[in-house]
Amino acid sequence: MEKKILITIIQELCEEMNIKMEKLSYGWILQLSKDGKVRHILDYLFDNNSIASGKIAADKYATYEVLQSQNIPIIQYTMIFNPSLRGELIPKEGIWNTVATEFSKYGKLVVKPNDGSTGKGIKLCQTLREVEIAIHNLFNEQHKSVSICPYYDIQTEFRTFFLNGEILCIYKKIKPFVIGDGKTRLKELIEELDLPNKDVREENLHRLDLNYVPKEDEKMEISWKHNLSGGATPKILQKGELYKKVEQLAIQAGKAMNMNFTTIDIIQTVDDKLYVMEMNSGVCGDIFAQSVEGGYEIMKEIYRKALKAMFE
Repeated sequence: MEKKILITIIQELCEEMNIKMEKLSYGWILQLSKDGKVRHILDYLFDNNSIASGKIAADKYATYEVLQSQNIPIIQYTMIFNPSLRGELIPKEGIWNTVATEFSKYGKLVVKPNDGSTGKGIKLCQTLREVEIAIHNLFNEQHKSVSICPYYDIQTEFRTFFLNGEILCIYKKIKPFVIGDGKTRLKELIEELDLPNKDVREENLHRLDLNYVPKEDEKMEISWKHNLSGGATPKILQKGELYKKVEQLAIQAGKAMNMNFTTIDIIQTVDDKLYVMEMNSGVCGDIFAQSVEGGYEIMKEIYRKALKAMFE
């Protein structure tokens, strides 16, 4: 299970920091006790954040509105409400005029569940019909609302770990790819990949020429998404000018949202502009801990500082 690393790290830290740990609700809740104080970790949600800030960070459109109101660069979102669940919030003209208008502006749209994570339910749509189908599918899954946004041509996506106004680590996400040998079809090269989430492969099959034989040493990205859960790989960003710029934007965003412990995803477009993409109320680093040399110890130190802050 993915949570095994989180639980293992917390167990180790509790032993080292003289914290009593109990598993409640079949392990879904970790109850931590020290010096008369009781704190909780639920799934990947830590007790560091207020309920309000955590709920805002878990909603893509809510995060967008908060950061936009404070002039912090963030990718543009438009809210679309589910008529069967949020009919009272839909204007008289309905939702599809807004959808058509946004599509006509940009020619490509990305459809996302507002409360989604790990890239699930996110679709890149290149026709209005694809947009409508993606929205209908999310509504059928009982999502109360979805967000649509323009497609940004992303050069690099970064994940930053934010704790009490400080960035503890930044890594970039490298999209899954194959390298050609001049003999093997794209289909076989993709099948050889050990992708953690096969949906990444399936979602892109209809956009790729699977019979194409990549040239020797030709690199071909097989997904437009950067999610580690979908096969992207993390690489620690070394300190330098780019690190400082990403760090500065992440700190601004974390403070604007009144978050104490969070991860903030930032994109760098091909024209070198930086935007916040989203914020995560849960702090997960399991795949990072497994994939990067020294990643386990990095995540352990991040969680150590978070636990210390929880009990201060």
